[in-house]
Amino acid sequence: MKMYEAILDILGKKGNATIPVICQEMSGHEQSFVSENDLVEPSYIKTLVSSNKELFLLKDDIVSIRPDKEPLLMTVVLHGYPGPEMRVRIDFKRNTFTYFEWHLDAKATEPLEVGTYGSVEDFKKKLYYLKLWEWRKDYQTEGIVVDGTSWSVKLKTKGRTYESRGLDSFPEHWKEFCQAVSVLVGKKFSC
Repeated sequence: MKMYEAILDILGKKGNATIPVICQEMSGHEQSFVSENDLVEPSYIKTLVSSNKELFLLKDDIVSIRPDKEPLLMTVVLHGYPGPEMRVRIDFKRNTFTYFEWHLDAKATEPLEVGTYGSVEDFKKKLYYLKLWEWRKDYQTEGIVVDGTSWSVKLKTKGRTYESRGLDSFPEHWKEFCQAVSVLVGKKFSC
């Protein structure tokens, strides 16, 4: 885990925090970044937060996640010909998700089995790496597509809403994104 990921983890659990609180939490973090008797220096945390203005706000030694980067709700839709259509709705505030799968043919798969599902918190950490806020609004291939894969992602944060969609064309980290959704819902999420 990188230092900024640990800070995101701390802020996710505690909300806004002062630099001394972050230092104290970092020193006692389960994946400690320092040896037993050392402490994380406030100046180091301040430099780290100041250099990562894309994710963090720093005002009067209080660190927070930028409102436009703090996820509240996400909806993902994936549909390939001849199906199925898969929908996932993730509520980051309630730490819950719903998964819906719809088949157009009579050869639908068996009902979902009770199994191991991922955690919304782990998925949220993955989002910071994937930087969905940098995705374009529209991804299209050249030419006519009659049996391709269509998709859409809508991410609502505290500060704004990001929407992306596409037809047979995908953002750079699409495979990692689908893998993260698959881990979350406990079922392969791709066409």
